[in-house]
Amino acid sequence: MKRGLVILDHDEVSEAEWAGRADRVRELMAAEGVDLALVYGDVFRSDDIHYLTNLCIYWNECVLAIPTDGGADEVTLLTKLSPRVHTWMRQTTTLTDLRSGKSFESLVKGLIEGRKPGTIGLIDGQLWAESVVDEVKAAAADWTVRPLGSLVRELRKRPSEAEVALLRRAGAVLAEAIGAATAEGLPDGERIAVAERIVRDAGFTDVIVRAEDGAVEITGQHRTSWLRVGRGDAAAALRSAVARAADGVTVGELAGAVAPWDLRVIDHVDLTTDGEYADSSSDRVLAAGEVVVISVGGPEELGASDTVLIGATGAENLTSPEVSA
Repeated sequence: MKRGLVILDHDEVSEAEWAGRADRVRELMAAEGVDLALVYGDVFRSDDIHYLTNLCIYWNECVLAIPTDGGADEVTLLTKLSPRVHTWMRQTTTLTDLRSGKSFESLVKGLIEGRKPGTIGLIDGQLWAESVVDEVKAAAADWTVRPLGSLVRELRKRPSEAEVALLRRAGAVLAEAIGAATAEGLPDGERIAVAERIVRDAGFTDVIVRAEDGAVEITGQHRTSWLRVGRGDAAAALRSAVARAADGVTVGELAGAVAPWDLRVIDHVDLTTDGEYADSSSDRVLAAGEVVVISVGGPEELGASDTVLIGATGAENLTSPEVSA
């Protein structure tokens, strides 16, 4: 549950970087021939909006509108949340234009009023609820409404220098938490409590801890990024996989190195859905600059996991710095 710390600190991520994220999306929109892009978010899948605005959606649903020809101050949030929440939203977001209403149809209609009809692109449109798509189409009857690909997710896959610094900080916290949670003699319930306490105290927005027969897995969101660390019977095989991870290496090559253990690779941006919509093929090629989770284990047990930054000749282990390649 997203009940942790949400903070907007320009010493961590500069104002210029926040504005630049929307500008990069606009470049991709222009290449697609889109005049207005919409990003949907709810409590289950809101990281694209979080990445663009620092707004954490902990309840309800919203749509972020990005005009191709606008500036940073023309990004608009459309939400069915009451306007009474705008005060705390403004304290933690880069947005200045927040609009509340009873339906997305009325909100979109108000947004495009006076604009020349063009093309509206739904980012990650294949994942939108059909009812919300219908509302957008009803509001924009004179516009072309079509799905777009994962424009924001693709940008998030390769974090900036500022984001990498935050990932390193968060990885050190998870390394501490997994060490404490896997101490000898603790019951599984206490392992969960120990990990939760360390991670929450470090200001994570979200954390999920699983413990079973002494094995522990911690997944956490720190600022706009996700990490996972796990320790189980496959720890040695995990180290072998991490040692082989590098630019140009395929998932299949890593899997072959840890057989008979099962291997899974998930982009850190897909941890919020545990990789449900991500590429899981053995042909997938790792690329420098990506942050991924490498997990090794059996099909029905908690395995071993680390979050790594892929480099040209190796991988930096963010959650176990002492075993970086």
